Amino acid sequence: MDTIKAGIFKDRLEKRRNQILLTLRHIEKEQQEAEEFNDWLDHATRESRIRLLERLTDWYIKEGTQIERALARVDANAYGICRACHHPIEQPRLDAFPETEFCTGCQDMRESFERV
Repeated sequence: MDTIKAGIFKDRLEKRRNQILLTLRHIEKEQQEAEEFNDWLDHATRESRIRLLERLTDWYIKEGTQIERALARVDANAYGICRACHHPIEQPRLDAFPETEFCTGCQDMRESFERV
């Protein structure tokens, strides 16, 4: 991948990383409020909210980790190359999922193995 395209993807990845960090701070604040607020009418509602916030936190942390790995690949001039087959990742796939590590074919194969 040429330097200009890699730079564009790097900018997108960094912006998304910053959005994730802001969102995680907001979720942390929401979690603290939910845990400290004891005047819930329904204990189950409080527990459900806390579990939801925990799942959201896990999801955003996972996405942040994927973004950090993608940024490391940009810095190592390996961005846009499938980690499995070492062929270029399709441009539409990178446009949709800039943090992706695998081409469509390799990702489909990985997902089929996970279903078994």
